Amino acid sequence: MFIYLLVRLGAAQITSLLLGVGWYFGLIAAIYTGHQLIRAVAYWKCVTASGRASYWEIARIRLSGEAIQFLTSTGPFLAEPSKVWLLRRQGLNIKHAVAATVSEYLIYLLTSAAFAVAGLTYLLTNLELSRPASVAAKVLICIMGAFLLAALCAISFRIYLIGAIIKGASRLPLIGKHVQLKESDVRETEDLLFVVLRDRPLRFLLIVAVELAAQALLVLELFVLLRTTGQSFSILHPLLIEAATKFLALAFFFIPGQVGAAEGTYAFIFKTVGLPASAGFALAVARRLRSLLVAGVGLAITPIWKEVQSSRETD
Repeated sequence: MFIYLLVRLGAAQITSLLLGVGWYFGLIAAIYTGHQLIRAVAYWKCVTASGRASYWEIARIRLSGEAIQFLTSTGPFLAEPSKVWLLRRQGLNIKHAVAATVSEYLIYLLTSAAFAVAGLTYLLTNLELSRPASVAAKVLICIMGAFLLAALCAISFRIYLIGAIIKGASRLPLIGKHVQLKESDVRETEDLLFVVLRDRPLRFLLIVAVELAAQALLVLELFVLLRTTGQSFSILHPLLIEAATKFLALAFFFIPGQVGAAEGTYAFIFKTVGLPASAGFALAVARRLRSLLVAGVGLAITPIWKEVQSSRETD
């Protein structure tokens, strides 16, 4: 798919667009690093709701998780458990580590879903979309709207939704035997989730605000990248493109690195909003390269864990 799109959209044009990024690549890498560090603030707040940790320890975990997510092409399915493991190595018990990691990721998903619903709704009501694009947008809005409603109801009324899902999964014929979690452990972990999500509304709103700030940096990054293309664009374009691509990694988790799928999606969305498809392909590649750079930083930081753990044991 990647090679097909590269040839079809024009390899020379895409190469020219990538070279046009030039020194701005350092800026977008810095913006994306800022995005990760701001998300680390939200993660830190979730951890300290029921435990203790320094911000920089959590930032290292955040960057290490980013490296695992990018380099293993597994999306959050391996990255989030790896963060739990790293928190355990920092001395947090398993229930607190799981609750902190799940709560941060859930709040990020909530802000992403709200952002995506708003952006896709704007696209539907203000642009003439093709029938396939219109259907896809409506399906995504319905799915994310249902997710938002279910999550907010569970938080507001203290519904133990995760426990109910796990209990239901344990009764399924094929996967039930692999779900061997104690109901009491799941309930205690969910209680810790509610400590973050419900018990102190001001802290919850602060974490939401931090996650929204992290989302804003991704929009800023797209704005900078669009400027490098030399194309004229509306101030709304970065917002709409980011909203439309928000759940790309989850949707195509089964494709290693989303290679080809990401570029194709960006090309399609760029064309939909009136921008060249080749620019969408090029910007997807630029974002892939900055993720590779940040993943490299995460890998460079990972060996520090052994030194930190050793020094703590010595103390």
